[in-house]
Amino acid sequence: MTEVNDAAWDAMHDLLDGGTKRPPLAEVYDRLDAVWGPGGWSCRFQVAAAGPPAVACTLELGGTARSGVGTGPSLEAAAEAAFWAALAQAGAGRRAAPAQPAPAREAAPSAPAKPSAQELIDRLIARLREAGKGKEAAALVVKYGGYGTDPETTKKLYGELRALLLEKEPS
Repeated sequence: MTEVNDAAWDAMHDLLDGGTKRPPLAEVYDRLDAVWGPGGWSCRFQVAAAGPPAVACTLELGGTARSGVGTGPSLEAAAEAAFWAALAQAGAGRRAAPAQPAPAREAAPSAPAKPSAQELIDRLIARLREAGKGKEAAALVVKYGGYGTDPETTKKLYGELRALLLEKEPS
């Protein structure tokens, strides 16, 4: 896995957080090339729904994948929104917390961090696609405007997606 040094990540952060206006995607792609190398990152888009347009984006940076879902008035706008959502999931635009000194004594191992709600929803959508219910899942994602606008809405989306997965096919 490719690691990025603090200076390179700060350069990425400055591009993305330099103001309220997002830079053109070509600049972001150039910055990704500069930070991760042309072969160190990739981006895949998948149309989730054609109308209203919804697109899922999987952004891989140095072997770590992050996903986002976007909606918009056109497939192109939805794809761009999905890219920005995936980039935000990867942490771009956020400054890393300063390094903390190691504890003086050995701490008991902690339980692994639970996946974020968006990662759980992404996994559920992948399972629905495998079960042949991708179109229905995409309709729910569009209905909720992506992952939802607040934690309560996100929970409702997850519940409906889970119910769809558990739903039996009519005989």
